Amino acid sequence: MKKITAIATAFSLCMILIFSITTHSAGSEIPADSQAIEIIPVSMPVVSYIPIEGISESNVEEVTKEELLSEEDISLIALVTMAEAEGECEKGKRLVIDTILNRMDSEYFPDTAYDVIYQPYQFSSMWNGRVDRCEVRADICQLVQEELETRTNYDVIFFTAGCYSDYGVPMFQVENHYFSSYE
Repeated sequence: MKKITAIATAFSLCMILIFSITTHSAGSEIPADSQAIEIIPVSMPVVSYIPIEGISESNVEEVTKEELLSEEDISLIALVTMAEAEGECEKGKRLVIDTILNRMDSEYFPDTAYDVIYQPYQFSSMWNGRVDRCEVRADICQLVQEELETRTNYDVIFFTAGCYSDYGVPMFQVENHYFSSYE
């Protein structure tokens, strides 16, 4: 439900922006022959706007997927991935990315990349100084974007190095990381 709400919210905000630009450049009146579409996302007021050509039901998800994570969020996830899994294989890096994305989608964790990553004592690299010795790499940003499209695993929520976490249900090990699901 959170993902649907996020998509609806992103789509609404995008349409408000487009509507604002359209009305400011074409005058403030809506043509009488236009059909207004109404979107009612959770926790947002009712928004009416003019449908814009090029955005249809079939590509709404494609349009809004890019809006769900900013370049800053993608870079932050890539940075934490480097700090947590620099020496791990590509699959291990993808699973660390999935852990962050899955937490963002989970009702048990914050909704944003920043809030998930900076939640106290969740990612050791954020409080032990490791993240300060890493840099954002383009190839890791590309992995983040690929995992946004199709995740390697939609269930991983926890991982630790060396052994399974005290939290969650153990799932599998990839190199030095042990991954667990929430339930």
